Amino acid sequence: MKKNLLFLLIMIIILAACKQSEQEFSFPEKPITVIVYTGPGGLIDITARKFVAIASKYTDATFVVENKPGSGGIVAMKRLLQLPADGYTIFACTKSNISKIVSSGGEAYIDAINWAAMLMADPECVIVNKQNKVNSWPNLLADARKKNGKQLWVGPANGGLDHVTALKIWEKAGIEARWIPFKSGGKALAALLGEQGVAYVGNPRDVLGNDNLKIAAVSSEKRLSPFPQAPTFAELGIEGMDNEYMWRGFVYKKGTPVKIRAWYDDLFHKVTNDPDWQNYWKQGAIDVTYKKSDEFTQIVHQDKEEFTHYLQKIGILSKEQDNFVSKLKNPVYQNLLLLISLLVFLIVTIVIKSSSFQGNIGSLLIPIFFIILSLIFFLLSFTFPSKEEVSSAVVPRLWIFLLIPLNIIVLIKNVKKEQVVKESSVSSKMVFKFMFLLILYLLGIYYLGYFISTFFFLPAGILMLGYRKYWSTLFISLGWLLFSYFIFYKLLFVPLPVGKLIEMLL
Repeated sequence: MKKNLLFLLIMIIILAACKQSEQEFSFPEKPITVIVYTGPGGLIDITARKFVAIASKYTDATFVVENKPGSGGIVAMKRLLQLPADGYTIFACTKSNISKIVSSGGEAYIDAINWAAMLMADPECVIVNKQNKVNSWPNLLADARKKNGKQLWVGPANGGLDHVTALKIWEKAGIEARWIPFKSGGKALAALLGEQGVAYVGNPRDVLGNDNLKIAAVSSEKRLSPFPQAPTFAELGIEGMDNEYMWRGFVYKKGTPVKIRAWYDDLFHKVTNDPDWQNYWKQGAIDVTYKKSDEFTQIVHQDKEEFTHYLQKIGILSKEQDNFVSKLKNPVYQNLLLLISLLVFLIVTIVIKSSSFQGNIGSLLIPIFFIILSLIFFLLSFTFPSKEEVSSAVVPRLWIFLLIPLNIIVLIKNVKKEQVVKESSVSSKMVFKFMFLLILYLLGIYYLGYFISTFFFLPAGILMLGYRKYWSTLFISLGWLLFSYFIFYKLLFVPLPVGKLIEMLL
């Protein structure tokens, strides 16, 4: 029976690998969905649709743009990550998404995504109203110093890219001001035109089509050819503000096969070098800069660190909680936590053995072991995205809150028992064997991923505890894997590990 099951498992893996190879070779066989995190008409929506139009010159693939607005891109990212890593779904992203990821505690999204290509860099700038008395950078500085922190700047999203850029500008210029957030950039610009504020942080394209708007300063090494009257920060005596920009690009889910990634690399390269693509964006002073996956990923991680710093500075992120969570995300601290837990368990075991308890030691150690294990997973749940309305940490914590009281009840009952039936007893050796199996399981998760390791761990653990109904064991294991996949992975996007070896193969 065991040999038949093993043979069946090997055949399934081989057939799945052959099918995947065939899909890679003939990609694409069906339409590719481009997810956009805003409604129709936004600049990233225009970017995605322009990309689709230019890409049609170089591929027969059919592209479908799907708008998934909500939560600053989190809704769209979840949609991407709930679908297979087969290359048939890509996500049009911007630097603003990193701000939302950081502010929502969702850094796991960054690691679950392959940052495929950055296609453009749109410089940040300060925009003023020509009709306002404060309509130039020198006027802006003088007014800010006069008002001593009460000067009003307008823009979208408290803690977003434009707000963080404003914080940098104030820091470099040695001034203080107040940020007034609006629901969108368009509403903030309307407020600027209505003289509800003196400055707006955005991009050069924002002034096109409105003669009352003017760029007071731009983050660029040299003046922009479409806006020759706009001075750079360096020209105005503000150092360190030459390279602030809104990037836009495309990503797909991590685990996408190598051949499909190469197909996209070739397509991104061709679109970037297309004259129509370049001319379209250069009219708005956007730098058509193609960064491949490795360099793009470095930029994203730098942005994450920068947003974390400034969001802590203005109080959107808690420094203490962020430091705690960042330590938990470090594998070194996770291993240290596991080691401390094992030491605690060993100490408890020694104390129980040296006590006057005459019953079955295993009947005490098993609930104690699961209580300690539950506490470990409770701490690790803080590394999941946790600042959304329904976070991915909710379900694991519900399980933990149920497991701990149940194990405490079992522990109390076992302590009260004066005698334990010999046939149902569990020796301390069995507990240590189970601990060793758990350590192998944790190593398996690290190298082979959650699903493969769990598929082998659950049957082994059940059989070790004396359950000998093999088909029931198989169904229980498969049932848990399906539950994990659809609830944790697909619905809540709990970042279940792929495994280092699997990542290397992919």
